[in-house]
Amino acid sequence: MQKHCSIQFFWIGKLLCVTLNKIPLPMRLLIIMLCISVGCISAANTYAQNTILELNVENQTVESVLNKIEAQTEFVFFYNSKQVDVHRRVSITANKQNVFKILDELFKNTDVAYSVLDKSIILSNKQLLKTENQKKITGKVVDVNGEPIIGATIAVRGVSVGTVSDVDGNFVLYVEAGKEVWLDVSYIGYKKQEIKTDGNKPLTITLIENMAMLDEVVVVGYGVQKKVNLTGSVANVNFDNDLTSSRTITNVSSALSGTMPGLNVRQGSGIPGADGATLRLRGVGSLNAGQDPLILIDGQPGEIGQISANDIASVTVLKDAASAAIYGSRASNGVILITTKTGENTNGKIELEYSGSVGWNGATKLPELVSNTADYMDLCNQVARNSQRGELYRDDFINLWREQSKVDPIKYPNTDWWDVLLNTNMVQTHQISLRGGNNKVSSYTSVNFQNNDGLMNNTSYKVVNLRTNTDFIVNDWLKVGVNVSGMLGVNDAGNINGALEWFYSTTPGMVPRHPDGRYGTGQTGTGDKNNPLWILEALQGEKNKRRFTGKVFAVLTPMKGLVINASYFRDLYNYKENIVDTDSPRWDFRLDQQITTGRQGIITNMDSNSDRYVIDLFATYNTTIAKKHNVGVLVGYNQEYCKSWWFNARKAGLISLSTPVLTAASDLQSSDGGKDDYAMRSYFGRINYDYAGKYLFEANVRMDGSSRFAPGNRWGTFPSFSAAWRISEEAFWEDLKPIVDNLKIRASWGRLGNNGIGNYDWQNVYSPANTSFGDAIQQGVWTTAIANRDISWEKTDVVDLGLDVNLFGSLSLTFDYYNKLTHGILYRNPIPYVNGGLGAPMINSAKVRNRGFEFSASYNKNFGDLGFAVSVNGAYNRNEIIDYKGDYLEINGATVWTEGQPIGKFYMREIDHIVQDKAEIDKLVSEGWTFSPSRPEPGDFLYKDLNNDKRIDDKDRVLKGQPLPLFTFGGSIAFSYKNFDLSALFSGVAGWDRYLSTGIFSLTNADTERLFLKKFQNQWSETNRNTNIPKLYASNEKNNQVSDYYLYDASFLRLKTLQLGYTLPKNLIPKVRIRAYCNLENYFTITSYPGMDPEMNGDVGYPILKTVSLGVNIKF
Repeated sequence: MQKHCSIQFFWIGKLLCVTLNKIPLPMRLLIIMLCISVGCISAANTYAQNTILELNVENQTVESVLNKIEAQTEFVFFYNSKQVDVHRRVSITANKQNVFKILDELFKNTDVAYSVLDKSIILSNKQLLKTENQKKITGKVVDVNGEPIIGATIAVRGVSVGTVSDVDGNFVLYVEAGKEVWLDVSYIGYKKQEIKTDGNKPLTITLIENMAMLDEVVVVGYGVQKKVNLTGSVANVNFDNDLTSSRTITNVSSALSGTMPGLNVRQGSGIPGADGATLRLRGVGSLNAGQDPLILIDGQPGEIGQISANDIASVTVLKDAASAAIYGSRASNGVILITTKTGENTNGKIELEYSGSVGWNGATKLPELVSNTADYMDLCNQVARNSQRGELYRDDFINLWREQSKVDPIKYPNTDWWDVLLNTNMVQTHQISLRGGNNKVSSYTSVNFQNNDGLMNNTSYKVVNLRTNTDFIVNDWLKVGVNVSGMLGVNDAGNINGALEWFYSTTPGMVPRHPDGRYGTGQTGTGDKNNPLWILEALQGEKNKRRFTGKVFAVLTPMKGLVINASYFRDLYNYKENIVDTDSPRWDFRLDQQITTGRQGIITNMDSNSDRYVIDLFATYNTTIAKKHNVGVLVGYNQEYCKSWWFNARKAGLISLSTPVLTAASDLQSSDGGKDDYAMRSYFGRINYDYAGKYLFEANVRMDGSSRFAPGNRWGTFPSFSAAWRISEEAFWEDLKPIVDNLKIRASWGRLGNNGIGNYDWQNVYSPANTSFGDAIQQGVWTTAIANRDISWEKTDVVDLGLDVNLFGSLSLTFDYYNKLTHGILYRNPIPYVNGGLGAPMINSAKVRNRGFEFSASYNKNFGDLGFAVSVNGAYNRNEIIDYKGDYLEINGATVWTEGQPIGKFYMREIDHIVQDKAEIDKLVSEGWTFSPSRPEPGDFLYKDLNNDKRIDDKDRVLKGQPLPLFTFGGSIAFSYKNFDLSALFSGVAGWDRYLSTGIFSLTNADTERLFLKKFQNQWSETNRNTNIPKLYASNEKNNQVSDYYLYDASFLRLKTLQLGYTLPKNLIPKVRIRAYCNLENYFTITSYPGMDPEMNGDVGYPILKTVSLGVNIKF
């Protein structure tokens, strides 16, 4: 295999320059604003030196003085109230003095010491100085990423001794010598740690985020909610804080695979730059309308492939109607809320982080092919004999090839096409991010560059992503902000589809490309053959993707409890192709003959654009009545409009490949263009109520109007209701709280919608057409499909019952049962051809049900220096069409739509056995049996007569297999020990079958223009009867009927990631955190599926990638 190891860092600068030149003026202005905000943040670094205060305090507590200082400034105090007496009363007057003089006066003649760094002030007790009978204990408090925790409390159990960690996480305290002591270490939002020490060596104490506190607030539709107060089914992955967040992530869909129950992520392909994953949440609910979940990035519509995974803070999945109904008509397949990283109040310090990795890709799984040409010709001759044809190759020619291939591989090649088409390629990812803020402005900015060489030649992808999120706090009632992202991606124009299609129909007896650069063709004397490498590289040029998104927003708090949000979002997308189809000559090198002469190039240009805007205006009001009645109200308005337009043209006769423009070609072959648009308008609301945090209720409603339906049918209403009971908050549960600290049961019902159809299915659509009148050609238009003005929304009713349990403060369990019924399903009902060939109209009909259950469990525990976290999840889903044309079977190849079965149920014959001798068939014929398409011979399949009519034909087809996975599951495990960390993530499915019958897997079309699986050398013959592979034929279909021979179990268990990391000790390079790691992705898969990969779209495609990478994270 070829190996590409060039590190093209110059592409970063080049793509950045191109990106900036393509950025619209508004985005450039926003970037300037960002630079100004970063300057504002930087200016805060000298804050402590320059801030002047005025105080006039008489007989007030120290705590009151500290609060006044915090109120006048941006300082934050850290102290242990057990060690610093903040209730002491003082009087102090300060006239334009800095904080140092005020603190000196405040703590004069006391045991309190202070230290100031930027805007953090740490108070400690001087009495901790060592005496003769005391020993010194030193240590450092850090989080799971090795970052110091400022202000953590370290207390000696049983005595009044303690301190807090400083700005570097370090602490010092003194205890009685000669004894071991217990230290209780705590910090808000983290689990308390108990450490036993004799003080003989420095301690490194790792605090792990408290699971309940970490998940206390999760993102939901148009806001956030406490997790304990959720009444719907919501799953959340926190990329910033999870122990597994350090793993390398190549794309967002891969990052989500295996992380939460009910979400099935199928990668589908490894094409660079195309996150072609299929996401299904709680099954498939529609036949023809959209089946993908709604994806919102920071509350706005987006695509999962448009964002860098390193920019994500959290992902929330809304699975039931109670949580998703606030999004109404587009939420029937669930909702995925992606929240990007934002700035933080770092007291003016700017945090700089670099993340980079270099990896090498390969295919996860490849079926073995016959690559020895002599063996290939033997197999072709055997197929010819099976087909009662003359042998294609003489024995002396086969023997000559077998011998000469060892000495002259150019004339007598043995080509392994996997090795030719697939390289061990390099993929690089580099990201630089800035994060910081103060109490006036906060910002997060990142630039991400990725270069993927591609497994196949001429398929590389380079992309630059830019993102900046900036918030400005104008005053105590107004916050404004801007979120901006830009993307520029460049794909090579390699003809992937052409190469894969020709891959089916080529031969190992061909040199793909001569060392001198000439392309080869068939070398067995049978003329021109398909050369997949030639067609892969025949298309030259680039495919460019550009995207700009910008959001401006304001958050107003005019009164306590009332928050008003207003935002305007714009999404501009452009896709361009400039591709030249070349035609280089091809040669038979054995005969030293040029077989094809080539032609002038054909040039294709495409320019596709979309422009979307979204306006959101909503207000929330939260209040508490009589201390126990908590009420929240949300009302809002949403408006969206999107237009798209495109143009493409194709011309032949390109004068020169060095001038790839349309005007340099002479023959216009085709041109096309168009424009379409759609609009939506929505009103929505939500009411939340809870009594004392025990009895919870929520109601949502959304009214959507869509231009995709005719007037009179445009508006749909989508309500939901849910309730929960937190049993653990009842008085009778108090004694059980140490064991079960949270127990909640919940139930919900709601209705969701789906309008994922064409923009104009309710209207007559016309296309240009020419017709002749006499000798004249007249231009006109014709109707392409029958319109239906009565179509309306698909509707999905969902019932969900759930249970949430937290045990021992470390173990979390969640169970859900759901019943999801989709009715009024939109699909095109086939109509007779007597209508003139018009397309079928879209109608509302059919019902589909998905029922199942989900569970998840997670456990986090810290054992001294050892951190441990494990999670598992699983889901069962049964899909069923319950109303569809009665007993009608709509057959589509090997699958059908029919009532009582899942969508795409397999419909096929069953194999009985392989016929071993002619007498068996003669006996059946004498008994009156008939066979279709033809009578089997020895070596052929004998199909079962399942309807007992002594006629074996398609009437014997039966329903078999599972076209949709019954079970999905996943899990993760992570360890951290001192500076080392190890994590793994796995995912899989069970109860899933795939039909594998085309191309190289087919038992027919086995002539001289196709590749063979190596296992086909074990086909049946008179001397090889003990096999499960029948005879192969050149064209006879009798062994190629739709049958369970081609139906395979596609269940699998995959190790998604395995990562080992090491963080350099902080004392080696102060102020810098460096972590290096090695990562394996998709490297191990357990499956019995014989195809390329069970997740792949189609039988043969661009391989799904497995990757080994080395990386580093550096944080300043």
